[in-house]
Amino acid sequence: MKKTILLLGVLSLFIGKSMSQNQQPLPDGKFEQWEQNTTYWGTIYDDVANPFWASLNLIATLPPDMFTGPVTLFKDQGRSGAEGDFAPKMRSDTMRFGTDGKLIFLPGVVGALRVLVDEQSAEFGRPFVSRPAKIKGYMKYAPVEGDSASIFVEVYRYDANAGRRQTIGKVEKFYKEAITDWTPFELPITYNSDATPDSITVLFVSSAGYNFDDLFACEGQVGSTLWVDDVEFVYEGSSVNENPVLASSKLYPNPSRNGIFNLSVKEACQMDVVSATGMLMMQQDFVAAGAYTVDLSRFATGVYYIRLTNRQGSAVLKAIKR
Repeated sequence: MKKTILLLGVLSLFIGKSMSQNQQPLPDGKFEQWEQNTTYWGTIYDDVANPFWASLNLIATLPPDMFTGPVTLFKDQGRSGAEGDFAPKMRSDTMRFGTDGKLIFLPGVVGALRVLVDEQSAEFGRPFVSRPAKIKGYMKYAPVEGDSASIFVEVYRYDANAGRRQTIGKVEKFYKEAITDWTPFELPITYNSDATPDSITVLFVSSAGYNFDDLFACEGQVGSTLWVDDVEFVYEGSSVNENPVLASSKLYPNPSRNGIFNLSVKEACQMDVVSATGMLMMQQDFVAAGAYTVDLSRFATGVYYIRLTNRQGSAVLKAIKR
């Protein structure tokens, strides 16, 4: 995998906080945040909206000369079966590439990744400074012709002496058999260091022969399908969830052309603004629920992450300055 160096300044986000406050939830582990986009050919599709998660669906928006591909992540009914409860459905597929029509395999995936179009690869990692003991949730799997699925977590810390980030914790499990009903999983993360992390990768992949260093080198079977839902991290016997009240906060206009955003929060909280490279840009305390102004006008155009935190948990919003 491509292990791009990320997030060198993120540790300062949590200096002075207690260990209990430093037990970060897995953002939107219930996968309830979705948005609609349009493929190059004009078809509307659903994709995950929480900035922690991404898929390969971006490829479906590209013009033919940039390898237009299929939608491989879909919004499906969640584990409860209730209206408005959703879960990601990952389905592996193929695409045609180049003038010779070469057939390329694409796994279905949702994870902490970003597609690098020009390099036909992906980079991994999101800001994270906690040490979860386990990842748990629910899954279903429909393999095709001996294919297998993967659940993968890798925890990192940047090593200044080596000039790159090091893996300090990891778990990966493969699933080869069909799992027709929602079935719980609970996977312990094995650590090789006592260091505090600065970033993490989480992947759910419907075909385990993925190669995100080179998307053209992935292997698997078309139609292999994986579902996951109600995923969370476990910390020494207790789990930490996203604060749904803070997650319902509204940030607008978004995108903003002048960098001035209105933020409506329903609980008192601390706000941390982090750049796409993990640099802490600003902090602010909101002492009560209400409407506030977030002024990013002095910063460069780009994507920023607005992290809201209180004792009930945290939530992350994405702000785009144009």
